[in-house]
Amino acid sequence: MPPPDENTTVDPSGTAWVVWLVIVGPGLLVAAFACVRRVGPGELVLVVRHGTVVRSRRFGLVPRTPVLESFESVPTGPRVLPLVVRARTCDGVDVIALADLTVEVHEVESGDPWVPTTDVVRRAEEVVGRQVEQLEVRALVDDLEALEERWPLELSRELPIGTEAVALDVTEVEARLTGGAA
Repeated sequence: MPPPDENTTVDPSGTAWVVWLVIVGPGLLVAAFACVRRVGPGELVLVVRHGTVVRSRRFGLVPRTPVLESFESVPTGPRVLPLVVRARTCDGVDVIALADLTVEVHEVESGDPWVPTTDVVRRAEEVVGRQVEQLEVRALVDDLEALEERWPLELSRELPIGTEAVALDVTEVEARLTGGAA
């Protein structure tokens, strides 16, 4: 009778289950947790692949493909983003304005581009800066309340689809009224 083949022999010590329990089991568990995310209350979880939203959910579990896709969490309630706007008015005065932009994310559809919060802030600062460039310093200071009411509508047009500018509160305006030292 020929000797038994090494591949067909049974583990005489019965320790194969230990390998599965100690090495393979935790690896599969970690991979499963990395591929699924639970959506918390007041949050919208997006699955993003190459800068494009693939899936979005407001509740339940969201799956993703590791390495190819990433999770991005967005609060669905109002969120305040600080803005620092540097511009020059039409009468040539350098202005620095500090403002609080309140945004809400209503919905993000599959296929929409993913826009990080930093890009949203940059876009908002550019829009406000362009508006300041069309004003005189006197109008900027005197009509600030009217401008604060008008700017959110103009900002919403520039923000990503599904994101709305709810309010813009200018907290501080600094104008350089004199020339620099020689």
